[in-house]
Amino acid sequence: MNIDITIHKGNPEKPVVIFIHGLAMDKNFWLDPLETKAFAKNVPLKYLAARKPRFIHSTIKITTGSVPVRINSLWDAVIQEGFSAACWSQKRPVGPISIAVKELREVVLKIRNKFPYRPVAFVCHSRGGLVARKFMESKQGGIKALITIASPHAGSSLSKIGRYIEPLAKPLKAIVPKNSQSTVSGIIKSLRELVDGRALKELMPDSAFIRNLKDTPSKGIHYLSFGGRKTALLNIYKGERVDGNVKARSILTIPDSLFNLIPASSRPLELTPGKGDFMVTAESSVLPWTTEHYNVQANHFTISWNKKIIEKTMEVLRQL
Repeated sequence: MNIDITIHKGNPEKPVVIFIHGLAMDKNFWLDPLETKAFAKNVPLKYLAARKPRFIHSTIKITTGSVPVRINSLWDAVIQEGFSAACWSQKRPVGPISIAVKELREVVLKIRNKFPYRPVAFVCHSRGGLVARKFMESKQGGIKALITIASPHAGSSLSKIGRYIEPLAKPLKAIVPKNSQSTVSGIIKSLRELVDGRALKELMPDSAFIRNLKDTPSKGIHYLSFGGRKTALLNIYKGERVDGNVKARSILTIPDSLFNLIPASSRPLELTPGKGDFMVTAESSVLPWTTEHYNVQANHFTISWNKKIIEKTMEVLRQL
């Protein structure tokens, strides 16, 4: 099988970390997160990483914030500490989980051939955690850690919001600045396609895949999971004069400002601030037999470079 894989050779005394990306992503989610694209490769993550600017030059200017030049990613942290690492782009990132599991078997085989007798740790984002769990049903030796980040272990009901997306598109595009409309349009279009697609149906809480997962905890494996509690993806700021300076004031938060129009009783917990990260609930992100679990204030994408997650993940890897 011809797999698009990146392998970094580190200290021969340290374990190998295999990174597994989530639905509709690729290996650059780990390697170059600011330049990789979410929502079926329509929206660069750098826009979701934008921060509130301290000042704006004009009271009439509207902006989505300041995009960082670079971020310290989890991949960077692993490499800097001398671990060997690998990640690959799934050939069918919106295909069945079984296809990704088959590819993972090939990746593990490559790693064992290249780094014999070295312990392996899985670091997984979103659906990648379920790919790893399905692989681990076979109880293969040498796996010493499973670390999942925003993985829907109990499923995700995000597809329930499909019927709300189109009605919200028009008022949203009327509000956002022109230079952001293409980004917003990409989010809306791709999200609609995603929630209507077959891949997300496999992740529904009552799906056959979720019901039939048969993996169990194994002695000698460290389990760690993380969840997010922030649903906001993008903020729109406007200049406001305060004490002689023009400061940034948030006038719109996407998608929160729009989904606040939906009755709370109809809003999925995935889209409820404090309860979810936009795609997965904090509750669902808990690996059932995890040794440790942490929730952080991050959305489904920015969670991958959250400082606390990097810190706790590195603590586990150092123990292997």
